[in-house]
Amino acid sequence: MSVDYYLAIDPGQASGVAIGRMTQDEPMEVIYTATVPFGTQGFIEWLETTNNGKHITEMDCMKNYPDMYNEIDYHLDVVCERFRLRGGVVSPDLEPLRIEGVLIDRFGSVVHWQEPSDKGLVGDDFLRNNDLWLTGKDVGHTDGRDANDALLHLFARTLKMRHYPTLDAYWR
Repeated sequence: MSVDYYLAIDPGQASGVAIGRMTQDEPMEVIYTATVPFGTQGFIEWLETTNNGKHITEMDCMKNYPDMYNEIDYHLDVVCERFRLRGGVVSPDLEPLRIEGVLIDRFGSVVHWQEPSDKGLVGDDFLRNNDLWLTGKDVGHTDGRDANDALLHLFARTLKMRHYPTLDAYWR
């Protein structure tokens, strides 16, 4: 059996992070969400603490597939919003670019870059309607916007992949 994990990131001074799991027959299920503060340094510390997210996926695999854990082929791919300079911004915050560099260094070719506009493929109402909407209280931050954006990128990836179990579970 193969289990696909995706680490979705909305990079910034406070980076939104969401990890989801799906298989060929099972829809995307969110297993972890967070807002990681303190920019690039905070994000690097989060990566170090979680072994690049692998501790989270390993624990999830052990919990959900205990009888098959030793035989399961599971891996973690990364989905990240690509930094785009917006017209008219005089002094842009370049922290997302620094985080992109960290991701390229850590994950290389398993990073799937998405445009900021890809969040619109899913939209905030999708999160609200599926009880996935996060508040600051849920993620220990002033608001849940960054974590919600990571969730939007996570589900936008499933749309782009045309992952039918996820489409059936959430959009039909």
